[in-house]
Amino acid sequence: MIADFEVFGRDVVSVADVATALGVATDSRRLKNAIHELVKLGWLSPLSTRGAYEFLPARGGPHPRGDPLVEARAVRARRPDFSLAVIGSGASFLRGFSERAPSRYAVAVDKRQGGSVALMVAYDVVKTTAKRISDIPDLHDVPVSDAAHLLADAALWPRTSGDLRDADHWLRRVLQTMDPAAAAAIALRAGTAATARMAYIAARFDSPIVAAAIAEMLTDRARTCIGAAGDPIVARDQALGVDDRLGIATR
Repeated sequence: MIADFEVFGRDVVSVADVATALGVATDSRRLKNAIHELVKLGWLSPLSTRGAYEFLPARGGPHPRGDPLVEARAVRARRPDFSLAVIGSGASFLRGFSERAPSRYAVAVDKRQGGSVALMVAYDVVKTTAKRISDIPDLHDVPVSDAAHLLADAALWPRTSGDLRDADHWLRRVLQTMDPAAAAAIALRAGTAATARMAYIAARFDSPIVAAAIAEMLTDRARTCIGAAGDPIVARDQALGVDDRLGIATR
């Protein structure tokens, strides 16, 4: 059974998977004993998702591999229609734009589909609309924001993207690789206020071409802000209608 999971590259296995491998029913005593022994020996590690385990392959021995996506994969395995995406600093690290992983990853989910206790335990969960996380490409079988979506993440949920006041923020490197047309297409799904913030952030990180492409998607001047509403205004873009109360790229 261990060899089978290893050969097929499984990193998340369910109770049903183990039952199938053993050729027993899912409610059998033999299955329960087998799972108990596999956990005890370190080959399986229980996940927050009910009935799911992380498989720790023989090539590395029975030691957790610290895969930050394992809980998200377990949720999707149990609920294939569940809409989620890794966003912000965690996505930046996984995509290779940031050298440091966040202490806790953030995941955006479609607010209409109900919650997930497993996700709440493992991640900071942001509830949003389905269209804002649609078309985010997979990385290791989990949707993870790519370059253009990372800019939208910063505009929609700035707290998930680290300290945007840092002039050398990883978003600067993201913008250097960004396709302006792709960013503009994503802005159309983000809404007027978020589109204005995307354009403003791109301009602050010295990406005028990306900023202009996004700004062209605006049909009207926005009235929005970045940062807490009660904080003093650091900068203001009259054309876009953005009050910067955070101080994007000022440090």
